[in-house]
Amino acid sequence: MKATIILNGNAKETLYINSDIIIAADGGAKVLKERGILPNVIIGDLDSLDNDTLEYFKKNNVEIIEYPKEKDETDCEIAIKYAFENGYDEIEILNFFGERLDMILALFGLMKKFDTKILLRSEKLECSIIKNTFEKNVKIGEIWSFIPICNAKFKLDGFKYTFDGEMNIKNPIGISNETNSKNIKVQVFEGEVIYFRWLKKPL
Repeated sequence: MKATIILNGNAKETLYINSDIIIAADGGAKVLKERGILPNVIIGDLDSLDNDTLEYFKKNNVEIIEYPKEKDETDCEIAIKYAFENGYDEIEILNFFGERLDMILALFGLMKKFDTKILLRSEKLECSIIKNTFEKNVKIGEIWSFIPICNAKFKLDGFKYTFDGEMNIKNPIGISNETNSKNIKVQVFEGEVIYFRWLKKPL
């Protein structure tokens, strides 16, 4: 089963949601309210939500789970745990772009932490962690980047710049590769690799 988690980012784009449950992580509920979308649950410390917004969702029978403001987990981690503990084995996270670079970096740690497929997705970018073998049908000419955590051995097939060996984060030569086949394959033999697939060419 697939869960969608909406964060409190600032991406002004269409939210394409196709999942079994919608989870708003705290301020992500504001984004949904603006677009007339009701989540199945709102979860977090609710410090980004005003009373009018909370009352709106209560009147619409949305489940609200409040956590203390002083806690060790981010609202996003709480939302991931909720999905994971309720049997969802695939999680996509939307509206993650924003000025909080620290929060974005923390997302990579969370993707590594949980033993489930977690995908960051926007209109421009798809991003996740590869832990073994990954294959996908793509368009020729897509821009992809690969960054090891923090050291990994892996092989790329279907890309302009071939790679088969060990890469260290201190020498990130996996930036800005390009697909030259409609079928790509990434094999990770040791460690883990973050991939960035640009659905629209970045600046």
